Amino acid sequence: MYFLPEPRSKKGFQKERDLVLRFWKAGFAAVRGPASGARAKRIVYPDVLAIYNGSVFVFEVKYRAKPETIYIEKSKLERLEEFARRAGGKLLIAVKYGGEEWRFVDPGLCPETNGGKIRVDPRIVAEKGIPFSQFVNEVKGQTRITRFMRKT
Repeated sequence: MYFLPEPRSKKGFQKERDLVLRFWKAGFAAVRGPASGARAKRIVYPDVLAIYNGSVFVFEVKYRAKPETIYIEKSKLERLEEFARRAGGKLLIAVKYGGEEWRFVDPGLCPETNGGKIRVDPRIVAEKGIPFSQFVNEVKGQTRITRFMRKT
């Protein structure tokens, strides 16, 4: 019997849900965006929103079965940045490759392509991405999260 692979959108939903559950288990309030993945023209909703003691984090979530470059429309990230600004929060890209741990990358660390996209390279994810467990510890005040952020 032959099984068709799951569509990327279904996998994305499952991974977003997994990330929300992980945040809840770590003591955060977290939700999956109501229109996550929708092709909204004016408003872009984050895939995941996580809050801990008033610290707000807005996530664009990306999953790939193996490490590969991910491209995200710059305009989408700009609208998510505006969402984060209005919420008093920080935008991060959540990346998970296969069985690896979630990692969080500041979009400002990723280069822009000539075609108006942000390129999230596996090397950047590995070298500059904050692993989930470390992110949780840093947000809870055990270490400094700002060392992984771009200088503004």
